[in-house]
Amino acid sequence: MIFELDQISATELPACDIVVVGGGPIGIVVAVQLARSGHEVVVLEAGGRTVDPVAQQLNVGINDGHPHNGLSHARIRVLGGNSIVWGGTLLPYTPIDFAHREWVENSGWPLKLQDIASYYDRAADFLGVKPGIDCDGDVWKQARAAAPVFDDAIEVVLTRSLRERNLARLFRNELTSRSNLKLLLHAIVTDLVFDKATNYVKTAVIKSITGRQARVSAQHFVIACGTIEATRLLLSSAQNDREAPWGHNRWLGCCFQDHLEISAARLVRKRTESFDNLFDSILLAGHKYQPKLRLAERVQKAEKLLNISGVLQFDSSLQHHIDNVKLFVSSVLRGAVPPNLRTIPSHSLALVKIWGPLIRRYFREHRIFNHSDRGIRLLINCEQVPLRESAIRLDSERRDCLGMPGVRLDWRIDGREIHTIARFCEIVRDALTRMGIADMQLHPKIAARDISILDECVDSYHQCGGLRMAPTFDGGVVDPELRVHGTANLHVAGAATFPTSGYANCTYTALALALRLCDRLTSYRNA
Repeated sequence: MIFELDQISATELPACDIVVVGGGPIGIVVAVQLARSGHEVVVLEAGGRTVDPVAQQLNVGINDGHPHNGLSHARIRVLGGNSIVWGGTLLPYTPIDFAHREWVENSGWPLKLQDIASYYDRAADFLGVKPGIDCDGDVWKQARAAAPVFDDAIEVVLTRSLRERNLARLFRNELTSRSNLKLLLHAIVTDLVFDKATNYVKTAVIKSITGRQARVSAQHFVIACGTIEATRLLLSSAQNDREAPWGHNRWLGCCFQDHLEISAARLVRKRTESFDNLFDSILLAGHKYQPKLRLAERVQKAEKLLNISGVLQFDSSLQHHIDNVKLFVSSVLRGAVPPNLRTIPSHSLALVKIWGPLIRRYFREHRIFNHSDRGIRLLINCEQVPLRESAIRLDSERRDCLGMPGVRLDWRIDGREIHTIARFCEIVRDALTRMGIADMQLHPKIAARDISILDECVDSYHQCGGLRMAPTFDGGVVDPELRVHGTANLHVAGAATFPTSGYANCTYTALALALRLCDRLTSYRNA
C-alpha cells in the first residue's frame, strides 16, 4: 500500500515492526521479503513515483577529490531508486573478493563466499532469473556453443541481466496490495533518535519537502538508501546526538570506493567468426548473458594484483537506432507501451542493412549481432585499494532545504591500480594474439604504466564503503550481521557495508546480503 506523507494525518501514520529507509532496489527487496515473512513493514522513500527535480535538489554535494559523476547522477530519489537506470546485471563476487590480501590494506571481509552463496541463488530467484540456468556451462549449451577456453590467466564469465530491471515495476503488485507493507513517498529521513539506556533507535524523524514533519517508531530500522545517503544519514544523526555510538566510530564515512573505468585498448578482428562466438552476448528467454573477462585469482595472488574485469564495447554509427529498437522490444516483452512507438518505424528503416545478420544471429544461435563500424574497445572496471582517507563527510557550510548538511566526497585513488590495469590488458592482448582472433592495441599511457592515466578514469556508479563491515567496533561500522556496532536494532543494507569493491557491480552481492539480513531479522522475532 502506497501513501504520500503529505496526504495522511499524524494519526494515520502506519505502525510497524520494521522501518526500511529507502525504496530503491535494496530497500524494495528487503521490504518485500520481510512482508512475505509476516512482518509489518514501513518503507520511507524520499522521492515519488517519478523523478522530481525538487527532490533531486536534496542531493547537496561537493566533490573534494577525484571527479565522481555518481555523486550527482547515481543518487536517484524515486520509488525504484537507481534500478530505474541500472543495467540490471547480476554477477557474484569470487572467494578472493572476501579474503584478506596482505598486498591490499584494509581488505578482508568478516564473511566468506560460502556464507552468502545460497543467498545469491535466492536473490536470482527473487528477481525472476529463470530456474535451471544456474551456471555458465548451461547457458553456453542452450546457446548451442561450447564454453570458451580463453586463457588460464583470464576467465570468461557471463553476466546475467534481468528482464525487468526496474524493481518498483517488478514488485508493483506487492508494493501496492500487501496490507502489511506500507510505503510512504516523499518521506525524507532527517534524523534517528537513539536511546542510550537501551542502545535502541526509537524513532526516525521524517520530513516532506513541503515542511510536514512526523516520527515513525519500530522495533528495527534498516538503512537502505544507497552508499552516500546512508552514510550521510548516520553522520548527520551522530552530529545531532553526541551519544549515538556510531558517531564515535573511527571508520564512519571512510574507505569510500568505486570501480575505475576506462577504455583501455582498441581491438581489430582477425578471425571474425571465432571472435564473435566468444564475445557476442547470448539471449535466452528474455535474459541477456554478456561475456566478461576476469583476471584469475592465481594471477592476482602471484603478482599481487587487484581484481579487475573487462567487457568489449562495439561502437556503431547506428547505435542510436539500435538502442531505440532495444527499448521498443524490451517494452513489448514486459507488456508496456513502448515510449518510442511513434518513431520506431524510422529507427527500423535506418537499420535495414543489418536486419539480416541481426535476425539470423538471434534465431539461429540466440546471439546478439554487434555492428561495430566505428571500432571495438576494451572497457575495464578495476577494483581500487580501499583508503581510509577516501571518505564521505558532511559539508558544514551547505544544507539542503530540510536543514540536513550536504555531502563532501573526497574520492581518493591510491595509484597502484595502474599496475593491475596494465597487466590485465597485457594478458588479454597476448591471449588474443596466441588465439589469432584479434589484434589489440593498448592505450599508450597504459602501455607505459603512466600513472596519469588514472586521472582519465571515471567512476562506474558502483559506490561502496563508508559504513564498512567488521567483527568489532574498532574495525568497522557494522558487524557481520549488518547491525551497527553499539546498537541493538539499527541495520544497514547495501554496498556501503563492503570493505572492498571486488571486480563486479555491487548490487547482486548487496541483494544477497540483504536477504541474509532479512533472515536474521525474522529469527529475532521467532526467538
